[in-house]
Amino acid sequence: RPSPCGSTHLAVSLYTPGVRSEPTLGAMGGSLSFTSNVDSPSQAGAKSVMSDTIDGLSAEQLVTGIEKYVRAGKTAQGLEAEFEVIDKDGGVLVSQRFDIPGLLGGGSNTCYTWYRFDTENTMAEIQFYLNQTCFERGEKCTTGWIKVYSSPVKVEFWVDVHDVRNHGLVLKAMMDKLLSEMGTSASSSVHQPGISDASKLSVVSSPIEDSSVTPDSFLDFFRGFLVDTMGATELPDSSIMEERSAVLGLSSRSFVRHVMDKAERCVHCYEFGEDESLQDLLAISHCQVHSEPFRLEMWSVNKPGRRAGEGERQVVEGLVQGVLKYMTAED
Repeated sequence: RPSPCGSTHLAVSLYTPGVRSEPTLGAMGGSLSFTSNVDSPSQAGAKSVMSDTIDGLSAEQLVTGIEKYVRAGKTAQGLEAEFEVIDKDGGVLVSQRFDIPGLLGGGSNTCYTWYRFDTENTMAEIQFYLNQTCFERGEKCTTGWIKVYSSPVKVEFWVDVHDVRNHGLVLKAMMDKLLSEMGTSASSSVHQPGISDASKLSVVSSPIEDSSVTPDSFLDFFRGFLVDTMGATELPDSSIMEERSAVLGLSSRSFVRHVMDKAERCVHCYEFGEDESLQDLLAISHCQVHSEPFRLEMWSVNKPGRRAGEGERQVVEGLVQGVLKYMTAED
């Protein structure tokens, strides 16, 4: 079941290009491993994902191989309803339209990944846009960076997460679940001008006029829903910890701490991914209650910063694995 408060992380895990599950192969057929959260050789005090030495090719050849791999459409995951690769703005734009499972609310979503390759400096830039609205507004969710070193050839990778606001289908699925539990016929819409701030986009509901839940009682309803229906746990500080299970095998379990702010009539959902200790904050989702008329508004914002953890390691490992296999097959 989808949680009633959710972030972009499931969506990103579904749509991240280049992820594969098999072990990575080196250029000469040997094993190649990557290590997360190591000291960056290019930026003092920063962390990166680093590969072991890659034999049998130069740094320039590897960057060229990545570009050929992307242009050949090899980043497709096989789950897309539509997939397209075009030249755009001096780089390569990959669009992927996915049909959303009914469990997550149904519909479809198109995400965009723009690649820029710099063979001379042996680097690649990877901009990820979560949906068409974000792409049209120039709101990048993340920017990934690949730097390939020579003598010996090694790959450095990190991701800059931007504080982009999410207002798409994943959040709509969460709101629809809430509206259903409230017994209302009200509906929700994505990418709408915010009720609190019309200059920002949100998922918003239509007026709620046929539910026993009121603006004043919504937070108590939400607390009971989390504990009684979703199996969440009340903590001593009155916040609620929810452990979400994997969805369709496409995402691992994750942890969320819900804080009820009665003064603001808002639920703040702190997203920690797989961190059970609730220390590594990834994003904050919000569910705001409005009255006159009674409506709900939801949005989430990623915590900005540089990331080079296990998730990033899996992304670059899968990408480099695919590239090296592709280059070997071409030889």
